[in-house]
Amino acid sequence: MNPLRALFLSLAKMPPTLMLLIIIGLAVIITMSVTNTIGNEESTRREITPGSVDPSQKQKNVVYTLTYIPAGAKIEQKQVAMRSMNELDAYDDAEVSLASVLGATPSKPIPAHVQLRKSDFAP
Repeated sequence: MNPLRALFLSLAKMPPTLMLLIIIGLAVIITMSVTNTIGNEESTRREITPGSVDPSQKQKNVVYTLTYIPAGAKIEQKQVAMRSMNELDAYDDAEVSLASVLGATPSKPIPAHVQLRKSDFAP
């Protein structure tokens, strides 16, 4: 008799309860194995090697407004300052140079105590 046919015949004679327990047991073992593998990969990915900097601790200097700046008014030195802030809190298009901002004219009103962005100025 063919071995594969013999296997299927023996499975057909097996009680359904036993077959269900075998299937559940295999599912639990496979789930635990996959969970363990993924957990190990995540823990090695999270490790910070010596000499590398945690991204949440990087600082970025941005131009910050000290007073309200109306739309169409030229920006003066007394209205802005440089401020160091967490890189994750800084806008991607934040202005990083006072020289590029001084004398520029915003296209919309800018409230006090916010980062200046490139989108605040008319192209």
